[in-house]
Amino acid sequence: MAKQFGIALAGLVLMTAPVLAQGPPTAVRAMPVVKQSVEPHHRFTGSLKAVARGSVAALEDGRVLEVTVREGATVQKGDVIARIDSRRLEAQKGEMEAAFGTAEALIAQREAELRQANLDMDRSASLIRNNAISKQQHERSETELAIAQAKLDTDRRRLDEIRRQLELVQVRLDDTIVRAPYDGQVIMRHTEPGEWIRAGEPFVTLVSTGIVEAWLEVPERYAGIVSQYSQNVPVTIVGSDRKFVSASAKRVHEVHPRTRTFQYVLTIDSDDAMLTPGMSVEAWLPTGPAEPALTVPKDALIRSAGLAYVFKAVPGEAGPTAVRTPVSVKFQTGSLAVIESAQLAEGDMVVVEGNERLFPGMPIAVTDVAEDQTQTAANVAGQPR
Repeated sequence: MAKQFGIALAGLVLMTAPVLAQGPPTAVRAMPVVKQSVEPHHRFTGSLKAVARGSVAALEDGRVLEVTVREGATVQKGDVIARIDSRRLEAQKGEMEAAFGTAEALIAQREAELRQANLDMDRSASLIRNNAISKQQHERSETELAIAQAKLDTDRRRLDEIRRQLELVQVRLDDTIVRAPYDGQVIMRHTEPGEWIRAGEPFVTLVSTGIVEAWLEVPERYAGIVSQYSQNVPVTIVGSDRKFVSASAKRVHEVHPRTRTFQYVLTIDSDDAMLTPGMSVEAWLPTGPAEPALTVPKDALIRSAGLAYVFKAVPGEAGPTAVRTPVSVKFQTGSLAVIESAQLAEGDMVVVEGNERLFPGMPIAVTDVAEDQTQTAANVAGQPR
């Protein structure tokens, strides 16, 4: 029985092999390997941080009348967040306004007294020249003029002091209405209406929205190189695989004593609500000047078990066949992958479409051969991946 099964299996193999060999070639699309000048890149990771985060605190003591927002609410700069009872300050302001009016009336009186003292002084000066009054009487007129001037100056300073106090009370009244210092989202609410709050205690914790920052950890050996070549950098949000381009970049000039890394901050200008502080990000930063390298379209790469390879279209007597060719991917930029491979050279054709269904040695029919790479490293270096 076993012998008959072996004979049958051998016959099946003999029958199947010719069928596979005689099958039609698989239609694929191929593009050439191109050697061009590209900037070397390295992958760095980090996380998103808000540009601003902090507690919006009370500036005045008082009973909380209203807190207008809750967790998750989005606010614009200047929006009202909370209100504090302002009745005591309003009463104080009214009292000081009354004092201000009294001081203004007193100044009017002092100015009238000063005018009279000036007239008396003019008459006294005329009389002393004609020896109509004594020197003592003239000196009395001079003294009265000086006293009137001093009283007016004192009351003017008092009026200015009251005015400043009124301005301070108005500032304190304005502070009883708490407003958002920047565009942001409320992530925690700390107090409720009816509670007594003291100056410095928080109403809510606010995180800025709009512009966010990607903080990358970069080894110290790249300190000078990254700062020189990196500005508009493509950033990938790891969790969602979404891509953005940084609007600017800056280096934090401090190396961590334990990890020997410094932080490189990329600013992402986006109103996308999906960008949340704490998200993991990665970015490929240029780490040197452009240099010649072999490039293939990213679609040509196939990854399996931690290895990368491409299918090279190799001409033969019976037509081209697919040859599995291992490659080492140095980095990716735009739609291109920069590779190293001893089995590939400039001009070799690699399959970019239909390669997912190929096996080594399979006959192929290259139906669409691109004559030029669709993108060069010069015009893709700043594009998101």
